[in-house]
Amino acid sequence: MGASVCRAVNWHAQSGGVQWVEQRLLPHRFEQVVSLNPEDVAVAIESMQVRGAPTIGATAAYGLALAWKEDRDRFFDFWLPRFRATRPTAVNLFHACDAMQRCGEGDPSSAEMIEAAEAYADAEVSANRAIGACLAESLAVGQRRILTHCNAGWLAAVDWGTATSGIYHLAHAGEKPFVWVDETRPRLQGARLTAWELNQEGIDCRIQADGASAWMMAQGKVDAIVVGADRIAANGDVANKIGTYALSLAAREHGVPMYVAAPSSTFDPACPSGSDIPIEERDDGEVLEMDGLDQDGLFRHIRIAAAGVSANNPAFDVTPFANITAIVNESGVWKP
Repeated sequence: MGASVCRAVNWHAQSGGVQWVEQRLLPHRFEQVVSLNPEDVAVAIESMQVRGAPTIGATAAYGLALAWKEDRDRFFDFWLPRFRATRPTAVNLFHACDAMQRCGEGDPSSAEMIEAAEAYADAEVSANRAIGACLAESLAVGQRRILTHCNAGWLAAVDWGTATSGIYHLAHAGEKPFVWVDETRPRLQGARLTAWELNQEGIDCRIQADGASAWMMAQGKVDAIVVGADRIAANGDVANKIGTYALSLAAREHGVPMYVAAPSSTFDPACPSGSDIPIEERDDGEVLEMDGLDQDGLFRHIRIAAAGVSANNPAFDVTPFANITAIVNESGVWKP
């Protein structure tokens, strides 16, 4: 499917709506959804049909362009707050909403609003490509055994990805990177999405339980860690998928370089430190239940915990800048 074939979200010119990859169905089914209703687009963000900070931002931009086209009278009072409320942690969402608000204040045509959304998404893709080129230089050492967490691939970042962009650049240059893919509980974005992406690109990888990562480092089987980010504070603290902080502690203990890859839209200069980043608490069911294909190829949703037990489900954690080797954006290595 990869970078050249389709994007995680795009404007669907034939219908005049928004089209996105339904990520909850992967890796079992590849399906794109098209809607002409901005509420469907907002729900797609909330329900994690689309996810990943850059993709969330681009989806909001397209959704707001659709709202301008279909329901302009309620754009400022209803649709902007509606999209801003979809998810709290990824700052790209708010940057995208701000960009579309500025465009709307100039009273553009629907076509101009759609162009603004396209420009926002195109800028993300351009940034991701540049991130990968820079990151590949750091990764092109040793045996190139790279560990990644969650999904910071093209599904999460419109195209190319952030963390995976450097891996794709290595592969395109004729190198043979190997990737340890943390399964990433509770939603398994690593097992379901990152491994699927890498497999589509012909890149050798192994899925592993999140708890295996520190042990692989202890055995000297990890040359570098690369993760994405959902928000980066002014001091360089990084909010990313839950489990990233634990990875950083193991990496520091074992001398493994840890890189964070993110476009400038993920930086929040108004947020002084990681302690100021809102951390999304998600539904218990994500931890207590699971879905997948049974032996007959049918989707099943099952409970894996005892009835009556509740769960703790923070979606993100914060890794201090001191635990990170380098943060790479489209301009190169970033310093707080």
